Amino acid sequence: MSEPRDAHVFSRWRLALFTALVPVAFFALLELGLAALGVTPALTREDPYVGFAAHIPLFEERQAPDGQRLVVTARNKLRHFNLQRFAAQKPAEGRRIFCLGGSTTYGHPYADSTSFCGWLRELLRAADPSHTWEVVNAGGISYASYRVALLMEELARYEPDLFVVLSGHNEFLERRTYAEVIETPAALRGLAAWLSRTRTYTALGSAISALRHRAPRGAPARSELPGEVQALLDDSVGLEVYTRDDALTAQIVAHYRFNLARMHGIARAAGAEIVFATPPSNLRDFSPFKSEPMAGLAPADAQRVAELSAQAGRDVAGARFEAALATLDAALALDPRRADLHFLRGRALHGLGRHADARRSFVRARDEDVAPLRALSVIENAVRETAATTGAPLVDFTALLDARAPDGIPGDDLFLDHVHPTVEANRALALALFDLLIARGVVSPRPGWGPAAVAEVVRRVEGRLDAKAHGAALRNVAKVLGWAGKVDEALRAAQRAEALSPSDASAQVQMANALAHRGDLAGAEQRLRRALELEPRLAEAHLVLGNLLLRRDLRDEARTHFRAALAANARTDRAEVGLGVLAARDGDSAAARRHFEAALALRPDGIDAHNNLGRLLYEQGDTTGARMHFERALASDPAIEPARSLLRALEAAPD
Repeated sequence: MSEPRDAHVFSRWRLALFTALVPVAFFALLELGLAALGVTPALTREDPYVGFAAHIPLFEERQAPDGQRLVVTARNKLRHFNLQRFAAQKPAEGRRIFCLGGSTTYGHPYADSTSFCGWLRELLRAADPSHTWEVVNAGGISYASYRVALLMEELARYEPDLFVVLSGHNEFLERRTYAEVIETPAALRGLAAWLSRTRTYTALGSAISALRHRAPRGAPARSELPGEVQALLDDSVGLEVYTRDDALTAQIVAHYRFNLARMHGIARAAGAEIVFATPPSNLRDFSPFKSEPMAGLAPADAQRVAELSAQAGRDVAGARFEAALATLDAALALDPRRADLHFLRGRALHGLGRHADARRSFVRARDEDVAPLRALSVIENAVRETAATTGAPLVDFTALLDARAPDGIPGDDLFLDHVHPTVEANRALALALFDLLIARGVVSPRPGWGPAAVAEVVRRVEGRLDAKAHGAALRNVAKVLGWAGKVDEALRAAQRAEALSPSDASAQVQMANALAHRGDLAGAEQRLRRALELEPRLAEAHLVLGNLLLRRDLRDEARTHFRAALAANARTDRAEVGLGVLAARDGDSAAARRHFEAALALRPDGIDAHNNLGRLLYEQGDTTGARMHFERALASDPAIEPARSLLRALEAAPD
């Protein structure tokens, strides 16, 4: 008698299930065995998108006078990080929290004490004295997510309990390419990213690398970044270095997503929790850094858009918002990718009281900015999606500030510039984190903790800030805005800084820089001479004044100030460039070359030094040397003159 048909089906189903479970069980056992051998997933220690020429540790161990071993911020990292210290041996009842990200986490333009990390430290210590709270601010100025992830590898060795990550504004600051990644199909990239979370994949990859010894000839290399930040705007003629590149933007966003997942993996491998925060930005009161016409726009349409834009600007300034809106809609119908037009549209809608529509236009203006120095919407959403898929807690800082803005559109009431929150906004984030930690059972507030106790913490922290500190912060804002090409905004910030701290020489220099960019050279010179009255050895003031005098061909006085800048700071490469230009004007080619080479010894990638040395060699007939220096200058800034025109002349010359 034959078996029932259902029995055959059931047997086949059991066989299929057994066949599927065997490799799964084998894989699980292999993962456990590799874990016991100390193999960690590649995701926690490798970035397939970029490599680093070097890793400079953030912290170093030192011994305190009382013999205690401390972990302290390394001296060579204090340019980008706050001075922090904590015990090398975590106390028995200790809780160690690391805050990571860029300058917002750092607390710029103030410092650690009024950063969200500083606020959180004060709140935790006041609310829950049953634990020793070590809240370490590891926010690095200009640090993008790939540098934050690399830093997390180091911090994972210090027994962390929690990482708080606020990152996303700096993803477009440094030059990098993704040749190898772009050539890999998206499905394969996704599979590799998933496999990199496993120890088996890591062990196989290590074995293959050991057998291969070296990459195949002709294989594209990963982008390699220097050990410390080199922002695109640090050594260029300005925002011209940025152009629209949608393909590169997509790769940068994909890399950002990978880094968020990698941070989560590093935290979990270290036995720590991780909290993500979205990176908010000033929407209402900060115009786009750079606009660019849509690719393929006909010349006649481009001219028409320019005319409509000018008219709309006049209408918005005159509060003729309905007329401005109609004009802007006509312009955007021709060119929907002009960031400045979307910003003007936001202002017109805001003037009409249509705040929800205005917010959408302001967001579009930020997202179409060709120099995206504010986190794009896709960056904000990547944080939310990573938190959702990994189960990591999220503090939506963007939504938090939207709710605090009277019209739902954050502006100067919550930001000091394009991305740096006010002291009050940082406090709001810290309180949101504090409430989250209470809800998750990490913090147990003492009896009597409540609004009055919070108010006491607020009085204590804000009491440490005086007019001079506020002035210094606004001076730092002016410096960042000037660095990013926002001249009018930089001048306003510097003027506010001077009003708060009239004796701040550096504020005078920032005002001078802004005035010089606006063409007011006499006003700039007056400010610089005032700065030197206040601080006679201020290298930056001597340098900027030397360059102003050089523009007027006042050679002897310019030379005096360049030399004074070097005397105050021997590593001022731009002073060496100035002295080289003066020597070249005087006909002393040998001295000019020495100064340009001295500048390159201080800064090997200095655009002005390469450009000027290339020109000098070109005039001397050394075409090989000239070509090399022009190419080095153009590698950093493709638009710089005379490198571009003279290199074309060299290429056109007969051999």
